[in-house]
Amino acid sequence: MRLVSRGVRLGGRLPVLAAVATLALGAVVLSPGPATAAEPHHVFTPSLLAYTDSTTPDTAVFYPSGGDIPVGSWRDDAGTTHSSRIYVTFDVGGIYAGRLSRATLVGRESRANDCARTRATVAQATAAFTGESSWSHPPATVGKAVTATAEGSDCNSWRTTWDLTAALTKALGRGEHQLTTELRIPKRNEGDVSYGRWLETNEFRFEVELNNTAPLKPTRLFNANTDTPCGPAYFAGSEFSAHANMTDRDRDPYDELTAEMQFWPLADPSAVTPVDPGTSSGADGLNAVGQIPVASLTDGEYAWHARTYDQRAWSPWSDPCHFTVDRTKPAVAPTVASPEYPENPANPTGSTGTEGTFLFTSHGVADVVSFRYGDSQWTLYNQVAADQLGGAATIRWRPRDAGEQTLYVASVDRAGNSSPVRAYTFKVRDLTVNAWSTAQQPDPSGSGMAVTMRFSTQPGNGITTIAYRVDGGSEQLATVGADGVAEQVLTPLKGGEHQLSYVGRSASGEAGYQQETTFFVDDGPTITSDGVYPIEGSGGGVAVPGVFTVSPAVTQGATSVRWFDSVDNNPRVVPLAADGKAKITWTPTTAGWTYFWFTVEYADGSLSSYRSFSVTVN
Repeated sequence: MRLVSRGVRLGGRLPVLAAVATLALGAVVLSPGPATAAEPHHVFTPSLLAYTDSTTPDTAVFYPSGGDIPVGSWRDDAGTTHSSRIYVTFDVGGIYAGRLSRATLVGRESRANDCARTRATVAQATAAFTGESSWSHPPATVGKAVTATAEGSDCNSWRTTWDLTAALTKALGRGEHQLTTELRIPKRNEGDVSYGRWLETNEFRFEVELNNTAPLKPTRLFNANTDTPCGPAYFAGSEFSAHANMTDRDRDPYDELTAEMQFWPLADPSAVTPVDPGTSSGADGLNAVGQIPVASLTDGEYAWHARTYDQRAWSPWSDPCHFTVDRTKPAVAPTVASPEYPENPANPTGSTGTEGTFLFTSHGVADVVSFRYGDSQWTLYNQVAADQLGGAATIRWRPRDAGEQTLYVASVDRAGNSSPVRAYTFKVRDLTVNAWSTAQQPDPSGSGMAVTMRFSTQPGNGITTIAYRVDGGSEQLATVGADGVAEQVLTPLKGGEHQLSYVGRSASGEAGYQQETTFFVDDGPTITSDGVYPIEGSGGGVAVPGVFTVSPAVTQGATSVRWFDSVDNNPRVVPLAADGKAKITWTPTTAGWTYFWFTVEYADGSLSSYRSFSVTVN
């Protein structure tokens, strides 16, 4: 056969034929508008629209868009009589046969050859319309032909329908995914031009209505989350989510489930407030989720319920789910007490290794259910339940550090409202002793340096004495004052590094932590300038002499001074004079910066600590 396409029919005249490369039109499923009880669940547009013509028996013509298309007999402008049949195909594979209620082919008549003639157009299912189909080779018909039903009294109906429920039922039963229908005038009148009619090409539709069962009453109601089933004692202090499970036994296919939610005060059930819900899916199916605006509600008892809509029918309302709004915070902070760690004690107690028992009470607030606590008022992450409504709770808490510590506690009511925060401050005993040098000066004996050592510990911790040893020597004792401080002069000590071990002891002999540290004794000499070259300053000039006087800090056994500078790093030795000092005359050979190092030599070959400084020669 030969397949051609015709353009839009204008003024009742047929345009020329044009060769086409394909037969099928794209199928379109139209989304229905606002649903009503009689609305089809599916509205299809044709995937193929064609007609055959008795004057070209081996050719099929189809109209992709626009104009109208003939059925029955008609005459062209030249007076030639034609007979035509229309074939329209719809893709119906997505229809669920178990819910099929009615299937209707819809067309729109544009004109009739003779309005006096009764409409005779019939529709009948056929085999697929293929590239071999034509007037002389029509597809085989299937089932019975059905007559048209027109809306309106005009001989041209804006909506003409054919009931194809039986045809679609059989096609789906055979597992077919397309339904092709032939529109024709019965054979007894097919050759009579007065029975011919014209249908608009863009107005063919296939409307499929499915049986519908209303959704079930929502169940599995939850407050706040899907772990909190509805119960008689849900208290809310802030906005929370209401959850209801939605079920529709005949949801397949394409029944979109939505929900309606509303809440009301139990004191006035007529004061209903709607909630705009969304949906969420989970392991148990589809849930309606609505936010209850607690912040806008006064304290009191309320209830909410939900129902489901499948775009055609509503479910019954769910059972009411009760909740109580309580936005009133506990007015006072809880009380806190501990036998091991009393609040603000005169002397510290316990230790970082000792847990304490802390008792929290609601301080008379009747609806407290728990307490939150932590070591910062912004990190109350720990929680303990009260032993009864408005009751108390006991915890075990280990201090994080020694010294002054604070435990922060707030009570929480049934709605999650928190009380003011209670700051409970206590002091943790610390037996640590710190030691450091506060001063060093030459010992009057001249045999070493006198080092002032300060020992410090926590006031009130019970330590009264510091026992110490220097460089493994004999044990010495220092008395601790009320401020936790003891100062002791260690003498005489040679320059260099020394070891100090020490421990704090109480009056009863209890010892704290044995500790060790090192400290450095600086026995470097004192150096003065005659002013020509100020120390760490500038003066003099090239070939201008200046004098530095070196005085040993430790005099016993001192014999001489050894020194060198950054210009001449060869050590030079100057004996000490009768006054125990050495005068060194320095004459620079270059201008600019020079660095010096000085140390004292002793009869036993030892050296003092070095003393260094710089000068700038003008």
